[in-house]
Amino acid sequence: MVIPTPETIKLQGGSLALDFANSADWTEDEAIIEEQDVLLEPASLDRWGERLGVAGRPGGAAELERARALRRALHTLFSALARDEAPDADALAQLRDAYAEAAAAGSFTSRPDGSLVLDWSREETRRVRFAVVADAVALLADPDRVGRLHRCPGRDCGWVFLDTSGRRRWCSMSTCGSREKMRRMYARKRAAGN
Repeated sequence: MVIPTPETIKLQGGSLALDFANSADWTEDEAIIEEQDVLLEPASLDRWGERLGVAGRPGGAAELERARALRRALHTLFSALARDEAPDADALAQLRDAYAEAAAAGSFTSRPDGSLVLDWSREETRRVRFAVVADAVALLADPDRVGRLHRCPGRDCGWVFLDTSGRRRWCSMSTCGSREKMRRMYARKRAAGN
């Protein structure tokens, strides 16, 4: 099994917040989550942020722990919404508090299209987390995108993603979808052989 890194993990969520939530495989087995987690050390959070263009100054171990706690809350929240369940109150409170912190530390920056976006200095040690939080709030404010949220049913996966095609079931057809096809094929062959 190839262990992903911040530079190699697939970005299949369809938004910054979903890709962040997917920086670990979500299963009931905590050992698998830890084994497949790409954010195990402070430098890994910085490398992930650099890859996605949201890195600030390195934040250290305390910032990594805050980011990992946010990631779990986002995964819980988006998983519930993908299943048409009520969002977890604690996850929403954690997102609200992180957004308040991000908004207080940020400033508005103009984009080339004339819109304004909340942004933070490249010197900000919390920049990765703040960018993820702002993206999560923007996603939640868009009912069309919330309606397209799905959670991958793949074994030991649980990634969340936006289905922009209206037909997507798996986080990736080349991984979870392919594994499921192979399982079904082997099951048919076994059933035909008996």
